[in-house]
Amino acid sequence: MDPNYSMDVDDLFGDSEHATLQNITAVPPVKGLARRVDELGANGCCQKIAWSKNGCVAYITPDGAAVHLKVFSRDIETGKWDLGKDVALKVPHGREHFSFIHLSWSHLGNDLVVVDVAGRVLNFSCTMALDRMPYVKTELAHPEAEADGVVGLHWLAIYPYEQKNHIAWSAEREGEKWKWNIRSHMFHDAHHPIPSKASLIYLKRHGELTLRFQQNDNTWQESSTQLGPMISTQDSFTHAAFASNNDDSLLMAAYNVKRRLHLYRIETAWQVPQEKHSQNAGHFDKPGLQISLLAIEENCGPVNMITDGLDNGAEARGTAPAQLTHLSFLPVTPDLSDGLLPTIQAIYCRPPTLVSVDHLQPQETPHSVIVKWEVNQLQQNRLHSSLDQVTSKKKAIGSVTARTIFQLKRATDFPTHAVVLSCIPVWYHMLLAFHYSDGTIEFRKRSTMEILVNDGNTDTVTSLLQAGYAFPHGEPSLHMALSPNYCISACMQQDSIIKLRSLEYQRGTLSISDDDPRSSAALAAIMLQSASSANQYFSSDDIFSVMGPLSDKRKSDFATLLFEALQVNIDCGIDDMNNNYLMLLGRSPVFVKTLSAIHLLGLKSPVERDLSSKMAWIILNIKYVTQILTSITRMHGHIDKTLLRPEVVPQFIGICRWIMHFIAYTMDSLFTLGRSLLDIPPSDLTAIKLAQVFAEQNNPAVLLLLSAFPRHMMKLWSQPLAWVKRSAENFTNPSAPVQSPEVRKLYAPLAAALSEIPFDWRWFERLVSETHEATRAAYKKAGSSDAARNSMERDLLMGKLPEIYLPLAKRLLTEQLWNGEIPGGCLADKLDAGRLMFFDTTWLGFQESRRAEEWHDTHVVDVCQKMIIRGAGTQEHPVTSATQTGWSRSDSTLSANGGEEGRKRKQLRRCVRCGSYMEDVTVNQVGYTPHHLSWLMGIAKHCVCGNSWMLAPERKRAR
Repeated sequence: MDPNYSMDVDDLFGDSEHATLQNITAVPPVKGLARRVDELGANGCCQKIAWSKNGCVAYITPDGAAVHLKVFSRDIETGKWDLGKDVALKVPHGREHFSFIHLSWSHLGNDLVVVDVAGRVLNFSCTMALDRMPYVKTELAHPEAEADGVVGLHWLAIYPYEQKNHIAWSAEREGEKWKWNIRSHMFHDAHHPIPSKASLIYLKRHGELTLRFQQNDNTWQESSTQLGPMISTQDSFTHAAFASNNDDSLLMAAYNVKRRLHLYRIETAWQVPQEKHSQNAGHFDKPGLQISLLAIEENCGPVNMITDGLDNGAEARGTAPAQLTHLSFLPVTPDLSDGLLPTIQAIYCRPPTLVSVDHLQPQETPHSVIVKWEVNQLQQNRLHSSLDQVTSKKKAIGSVTARTIFQLKRATDFPTHAVVLSCIPVWYHMLLAFHYSDGTIEFRKRSTMEILVNDGNTDTVTSLLQAGYAFPHGEPSLHMALSPNYCISACMQQDSIIKLRSLEYQRGTLSISDDDPRSSAALAAIMLQSASSANQYFSSDDIFSVMGPLSDKRKSDFATLLFEALQVNIDCGIDDMNNNYLMLLGRSPVFVKTLSAIHLLGLKSPVERDLSSKMAWIILNIKYVTQILTSITRMHGHIDKTLLRPEVVPQFIGICRWIMHFIAYTMDSLFTLGRSLLDIPPSDLTAIKLAQVFAEQNNPAVLLLLSAFPRHMMKLWSQPLAWVKRSAENFTNPSAPVQSPEVRKLYAPLAAALSEIPFDWRWFERLVSETHEATRAAYKKAGSSDAARNSMERDLLMGKLPEIYLPLAKRLLTEQLWNGEIPGGCLADKLDAGRLMFFDTTWLGFQESRRAEEWHDTHVVDVCQKMIIRGAGTQEHPVTSATQTGWSRSDSTLSANGGEEGRKRKQLRRCVRCGSYMEDVTVNQVGYTPHHLSWLMGIAKHCVCGNSWMLAPERKRAR
């Protein structure tokens, strides 16, 4: 060949034009996508992973044979949040095996239903710990068929929790402060008529509609009905969705294999008289279901399907039909300008064309198309207006009662860039979270389908997304569940490996203390979501996980904003007419949530907290023990005429011991502070200087005495403690009437708990009373307003000393400790400070030292029962004929057949947030009387910090 010959290879084949090559960086399709789309198209109930509102993830294993739970919790050592180990649900024995295909949590997260491929619905309920959910048997309406399946499932509202909500709409900047737009809204959703009871409704493939509900004793029953006779299997349903009609009734959209959409109205006739609302009143009659067909929609697919126009609209050759993958029914929203009508939302998957019409065009990638119908209710007269011309009629047509008709009005189709694998309505159904096959997670406004992104507005905040948070692009996954506040996603592949993806602040980090308005807006957005979480009874742990560590200034800002957003007033007034302290003591969940948040921000280890965190933790414990002390006292009526009853003694010992040891801890802390100030001239003791000393020593004693709420609580201790001490001495004092050994054995530990501390606790009572009067007088003298007092109380909680309290603080640490010439004498003359210094209160967990760390590494304290339950010095309830024998961990217990089972050790629970422990006390627990057990299961449903429990392994060094 001639070496000078040159040949244009591209021109040889007529392809000299530039060829477009696929981007090599494009995300490859996720493995198993086609199979997952087929699952979604075949059945409207095939959710494989779900995250409960109280912080537990449930998922179905790849083989469909089991369901596992994972609890979202904080590691107390590292401070990291993550999902815990797998815990398998215990499926009832003897059940014929069918693969599980769907699971769903109740609105509060206490109940879980799991559905198998045969349409069997299994109930599981939480019992004290998130990862312990035993199976609950249901009294079925009739035997279940095996050739059926569930195509749609919906939990009814739980009242009163979901009836009235305080909705956090926005926050607006006003100078250096934020104004919170929080308004109440009443919902009229279909609900179980008995408060706190759960119920759900589901539709089966062949038209059976079932309502499953709790009786007043928490057992489950069913009522069912049929939608209508099925003509053939071609009429069977594939998908169904439910929505409230905002009038206590329910709407249902059902889609069948002929691609027809049916709209039904469901009305439930509950048979629950008022006298049947009590748990011990017996079962109420089963409710009846009335179903009305309202409308049918024939043309349901995307309107831009390719058709040849010659075959009666049949799809073109080579074009696969769009497949329905998701059917949702979105109810009316609280926003009057957004979502006025119930809306049916259908998501179709458009697969690629099988045969390309134009080889020069790139092949279309699979994607989804969103189709919506608004449900319009119209008033229509049944008679035609022309009948008014008939002279013989007696009434005008307009006087005849009009009927309500329902019409489906279709909106414009909305195509997406990839296949939608999950669509989750959030924030009262006003936002839609989409999870796509390419790994994208985005949020859109329901009304406009506009994507929520950072808009740069730092003066008005509406959400975390608008303020600069976003999900970074991640690895594609087949399944996705959102955390309670939709700021973390649990993404699962077909091999059931779960990876967490968190919202990230796009502007860097909030841990830096700066004056950037964007950071201030981001913190306000966190606060807005926290308020929304608190008002909806959601766990807020995911918010703290996303927020990350904060600087001291940011922590202070956070606490201030949280108090304002949740509208928590901790001022207790200046006279006896103000009873806000009783409101805070009683039903005050937002107060507990606020203290819990402040505690968490400064929590470093079981014994290491910064000053504000320690203040919050101590106040939480003071509130808890005061509730128990005062409630048991009130239960006895006139305590001057009665004695403490034997059945409440065991649960009272730890509480009283904690109170007495806390008194000793506080008095010792005062003397420690007083000694450290002896060399400082009184003129140098400014409010700032004292606050620095409190922070350096991490000593909250003065702040606790000056703070209104804890001081009111400590004032409430006086009378009950004197009564309990008198009761205990009545049964144990040698000079008292002779009591039986059993009675002495019962009351002796209580008497010991009240007399352990090395001084007369009434000196503390007097100190609290004097400080109480002095603080009120200081407020009155300064003429402080309610708002000013509330602000100063917050400052005290955060470790700051208001100027108004400087004279009181100085007096507490100088004259009242050392000056023997003041009226009544000083504390140093009334008690032995040396004995007090060596009195050991390490078990309380308020002291930071190597010794304290070692002690808590080798011991476990029950935070609810206030007892040492692991390690040297383990405490036990007194065993008498009134209690069950064999409670001691060192004793052998007998099995049912009389054989020895050996030593048994009870399970531990751990708080998912603060890491505190308690004994896992359950029904039929050895060593607990029924009264003790029911009392404990009532007061210990949550940790002292208000958060949920999870089961925990034994501590390696605490034996």
